[in-house]
Amino acid sequence: EKGYQQIIWTDAHTHEYLEEAGTMNIFFRIDDRLVTAPTSDRILDGITRKSIIQLAEDNGVTVEIRRVPVTEIKEAARNGSLKEIFGAGTAAVVSPISAFEHGNEVFEIPDLENSYASKFKKQLQDIQHNLSEDIHGWRHEVK
Repeated sequence: EKGYQQIIWTDAHTHEYLEEAGTMNIFFRIDDRLVTAPTSDRILDGITRKSIIQLAEDNGVTVEIRRVPVTEIKEAARNGSLKEIFGAGTAAVVSPISAFEHGNEVFEIPDLENSYASKFKKQLQDIQHNLSEDIHGWRHEVK
């Protein structure tokens, strides 16, 4: 109704913690840290999620896997420390999120020239397409 393409799901019990974007794992860049929710019976421990976490660590990015309070993300958006949000999954690979709404408040996400989303998507696809070295042994020959 409001023109959004996805829903960011919260926990089923309190609705205080962010969990997923549609059917994708969700990542939040707060300053230069990458934050994502831990896996659970509702949050898939997907290969794309694992790959993004590994690529972030390879690039020296601090990754925090923890519960992500809605209030933290809203405050980070207000004070400018929320740099980006993106979803990651098999079909989408990496999909940037440009805005979100909560409690009748809309938060626009800055359009970064050198976003983690675009950087990690390129690195992952370069490995998939044999355009860069696969130091983690992710590629397997299929016969």
